[in-house]
Amino acid sequence: MGISGIGSRNTYIYNTQTGKLSSKDGQQDAFVDYFNGDISGDEDDTLNGFDRARKADINNLIEVWAQVDKSLFNDPDKVEYEITTETVDAVTSTVQVDGGKIFTCYSGGFFTCIDPSELFQKAGSFQTCEHKDYDPSDNSVNIAVGDVFDLGNGYRLRVGRDQVYGEGHGYRNGENDEKMQALAWGLGALIHFAEGQWSAAMLEFGDRAASTSDGSDLMGGTTPMLLELLRQLGVDTDREFILNGTKCEVRNGKIREVGDRWGVARNVRDEAIRKYEEEMSRPLSSWK
Repeated sequence: MGISGIGSRNTYIYNTQTGKLSSKDGQQDAFVDYFNGDISGDEDDTLNGFDRARKADINNLIEVWAQVDKSLFNDPDKVEYEITTETVDAVTSTVQVDGGKIFTCYSGGFFTCIDPSELFQKAGSFQTCEHKDYDPSDNSVNIAVGDVFDLGNGYRLRVGRDQVYGEGHGYRNGENDEKMQALAWGLGALIHFAEGQWSAAMLEFGDRAASTSDGSDLMGGTTPMLLELLRQLGVDTDREFILNGTKCEVRNGKIREVGDRWGVARNVRDEAIRKYEEEMSRPLSSWK
């Protein structure tokens, strides 16, 4: 058995009568011994955190999912089944029985590698300084430092180095001023999100905060205003689009990063997953 890691794919034989695994080729296998309880995790230095996660995935398949999906391990003429596992990345793995349905497992263990203060840290300066007009070939656009958006009625937004400024240069009234300031804050949050500094939750915070002084809602929050601004730039928000290099989508009326299921700022998430992968690669014998 090789050292487990990202990309590892393994197939075992599971016996429903004994509840034990065996290797497909019949050879001795440290993971099989570990799964069957013949050795502990720290008795073989080839076993690491990915093996511990694989053991948990197979146990969940047998003890939980098989109770939900009655087609699993349910052939009256069979007692042995092939179980195939694959480690897709540090937080994603799959298990499969006899080449059938694939069950995908997600691990939130990387959250242990996040310093809580990082979740609430102040965003730095905007990182996108190169203007890019809408590109229909990939439905992409950049919103960069120095960009100015004329909102009409004497208002405009200007992207500064550290924030978006709402500026009035014509007739003004209280409600329109509040809408402009809410949109300015929301656009700044959107840029920070697209640059990986903030999570999408900050956009929802903007939705909740976007209310007039009398407590009434501002056009349903900042998100509808942001989507309208993107559409005016040419972006088709009804399909995936790329904003400042980040692939986005509108999911249940909210702007989200495509494929993200964690709700953590991308820069924080990616660094935590990198640390988690290092942790998972350590031998179980060093997990004290």
